[in-house]
Amino acid sequence: MLHFLTYFFQAIRGWLAKQPLVQRLYQRFPGLARFLLRRFDTTSFIGLPLSILLLVIGFNAALLSQLTEDVVESEGVVHIDQAFTTFLYNMRSEWLSQTFYALTQLGTREAVFAIGGLATIVFLYNRRYTAVLAFWLTMAGTGLSVQYGKKFISRDRPTEVAFYPEHNFSFPSGHATTSMALWGILAYFGYRHLHRRRSRNVVLAGAGVLILLVGFSRIYLGVHFLSDVLAGFLLGAMWVLLGISIVEVMSYLRARKELRASP
Repeated sequence: MLHFLTYFFQAIRGWLAKQPLVQRLYQRFPGLARFLLRRFDTTSFIGLPLSILLLVIGFNAALLSQLTEDVVESEGVVHIDQAFTTFLYNMRSEWLSQTFYALTQLGTREAVFAIGGLATIVFLYNRRYTAVLAFWLTMAGTGLSVQYGKKFISRDRPTEVAFYPEHNFSFPSGHATTSMALWGILAYFGYRHLHRRRSRNVVLAGAGVLILLVGFSRIYLGVHFLSDVLAGFLLGAMWVLLGISIVEVMSYLRARKELRASP
């Protein structure tokens, strides 16, 4: 399937390059024409892969914007949130609450510094300085966007069903955002480092399960609504995609520099 898509987009690029309109554009604006044709280039990250990544980031941002608007203005979303929270509260048990309380710690600031510190040591030992930069920029962006997002929306938490007290605003869920950003970017680094398909699948599946468990724990413990968690996932995913973009673009630039420096 991947080979077919590669051939398909290469064919589109070749077809576009032969069109009279594109050729005239190339004569008058060669830089713009090369930029547009490069959007279909499958041989370089700054070609088709970067184009797709930017489209996904844009689509993610649009979904987050729409969800935020619905939370502020739509009574239907609020009703669904309250109904789901009440349903989980009625199903709550002590041992499950304690279990999810332990799991929810995987999306805390302390988890970021502890796990991020270990990851940084590994990255520095292997001289992967770009990974260190991308990781901490991702986590810093996550923290700041959550902080200001909560202040901007100022949504109250479902305090009447909370398993334990939380004292800041509800939307978006900081734990959900952090878990998506933390485990998502680490899963990307693991996927990039590993070469066996089975190992890569295990890393992605493991990260996905952790992210979902942390998100669900916030609703089960009654400290967030469903839409808070969904918004956190979308916001965290956007920062992961930006972190991936940093790594891949810098890797491309480094490879191009080395190629030009070689005799």
